Amino acid sequence: MYLIAEGPDGVYLIDQHAAHERVVFEKVRDDLESKVTEVQTLLVPETVALNAAQQELLASQHELVSRVGFQVEPFGDQTYLLRGVPGLADGAPGQALLEVLDSMLEGGGFESWEERAAYSIACHGAIRAGKTLSHEEMTALTRQLEACRQPNTCPHGRPTMVHLSATSLEREFGRR
Repeated sequence: MYLIAEGPDGVYLIDQHAAHERVVFEKVRDDLESKVTEVQTLLVPETVALNAAQQELLASQHELVSRVGFQVEPFGDQTYLLRGVPGLADGAPGQALLEVLDSMLEGGGFESWEERAAYSIACHGAIRAGKTLSHEEMTALTRQLEACRQPNTCPHGRPTMVHLSATSLEREFGRR
């Protein structure tokens, strides 16, 4: 769940899920601004049933949903065909679409639809707490977090890391 990284002024405990949420959130926002989004085309399109609220959101925000990487088209009364997902999506594509639409409907405290979409993708596309990462993945995540504009919190506002200063560690170990 946590990464431990040493820096010049102490040690950082990093929440891997919160950190990855921040990284994904900023990537999706940047992709929306640059109008370049990575899409993973599904080998076999998946049918997805949407409720009335999800259908209404998709109808009103179809362009945005497409811009974040979901390639969706009508396929019947309440059924839609999912042909592609954001390159960041992991797991069941249809479930990811439903969760992102529901999260966008909830709002998450974001005012613009673009921020709601970025938040939703980040929330559901980030690695899960407890997932075992290789050393290379840990290093990459730490570097990506360092490059973020707001590395200290996830999009929800929770801390991504806790800093233990060198002075406080020295005190804890009786060196001061």
